[in-house]
Amino acid sequence: MPSTTEAPPADPVPCTNEMIAVKAEVDGPERPVGERMVLRLVVTNSSDEPCVRDLDPGRQEIVVWSSDGSERLWSSNDCSSAKGADLRTLAPGEPVSFSVRWAGRTSAAGCPERRETVPPGEYRLLTRVDDVISPPTQFVRNP
Repeated sequence: MPSTTEAPPADPVPCTNEMIAVKAEVDGPERPVGERMVLRLVVTNSSDEPCVRDLDPGRQEIVVWSSDGSERLWSSNDCSSAKGADLRTLAPGEPVSFSVRWAGRTSAAGCPERRETVPPGEYRLLTRVDDVISPPTQFVRNP
């Protein structure tokens, strides 16, 4: 009986920016002011082969903007010191998500102590991995 020998799988290639899709998600389209929201960055390998990407927290960002995108209100990177390589093998089509619980307050680079509550209104969430930026996801903060 002849034996069939399969070639060993090749090492995954590095994920280029063109091989990944980045998405922003919220745990609900509306939340009352004062209630925390879960904000997510979702990375998906949009190619047809496994690839490896460094998803170091310093290379990711989750950002809350005003509804028209003119004012940056909060960023996951402002008060975080998390850094370090996080090499992940991304299977084709399989999402990997990272989430934070946002308290609904502003932030700024360097994490100044003065932080204000973001008032009721419409806002947009964007996420990024390196320079791959998600389309905006709209959400509402109710009184």
